[in-house]
Amino acid sequence: MVKKKEQAVKKKQQKSISLQADAELEAVRVRVLRRREYLDLLETELTNTRAIIREFTQLYNQRVAPLEREQKRLSQLLEKWAVDLAPPANGWHGRGKRAQKQDNLNGRREPPEPPPVEKKKRPQSSDPDYERKVRDLFRRLAKQYHPDLAQEGEDKKQFEKIMAEINQAYMAKDLEALETFAQAHGDGKPRGRSRLPSAELARLKLELRQLDAMIFEIEQAIRELDLSPAMQMRGDSNDGRPHRRDVLREMEADFQTRINDLREQLMGLGLDEEVINGK
Repeated sequence: MVKKKEQAVKKKQQKSISLQADAELEAVRVRVLRRREYLDLLETELTNTRAIIREFTQLYNQRVAPLEREQKRLSQLLEKWAVDLAPPANGWHGRGKRAQKQDNLNGRREPPEPPPVEKKKRPQSSDPDYERKVRDLFRRLAKQYHPDLAQEGEDKKQFEKIMAEINQAYMAKDLEALETFAQAHGDGKPRGRSRLPSAELARLKLELRQLDAMIFEIEQAIRELDLSPAMQMRGDSNDGRPHRRDVLREMEADFQTRINDLREQLMGLGLDEEVINGK
């Protein structure tokens, strides 16, 4: 009778532990699902932000960059001819000093710096989903080969070696290396997995850490893009006011005014149109 009671108590305790484990497993599953959804949203936002910057930069290069180059060419031409035609006089301090003076002849405020063309860590591909593919493949490989998932000591050592190669390819954003690695190391099925709830919980917690790291990385990338010169200029031209500014048109007008002033100064030095136009 006592033995039966002890067995009943033991079964009750095991059931309670099992229920707690199931509850924890389900809670972690929910957290992983939410992280996946949030990561998808962030990846979409990152793709859209990059597309906005590329579009604005293309417009800048089409409308403003040619005027900027022309203004620079005329400034250099004015500097050269002003120095060559000016007679030596008292207070002559050399070409450098006079060049500094010529830079400010117009008395105008320098225009904002042009938005830099977005730089990529590695120019492997123009595919807008490139980084998403890298992250997805990395997550799949990590689920297969992370050392925390190994059941045997020898497997753990092998997994550590494999995972180091996977991490190196991921840090380099090398999709080709990850794809080659996946093909060389099997069919994409999990290796060394246990079907026990504890093993499933370990895998989910591992994925949760990976998702948190990826979320941090993408959030950081979005913040950097939001603070870029191109995004700041675009924001100035789209601030929600009824008559929003056209920043590019303002810059075009400013450069054109500077160009006209430089042309007048060059003509005042006696240069003909062909020289001024660079012909």
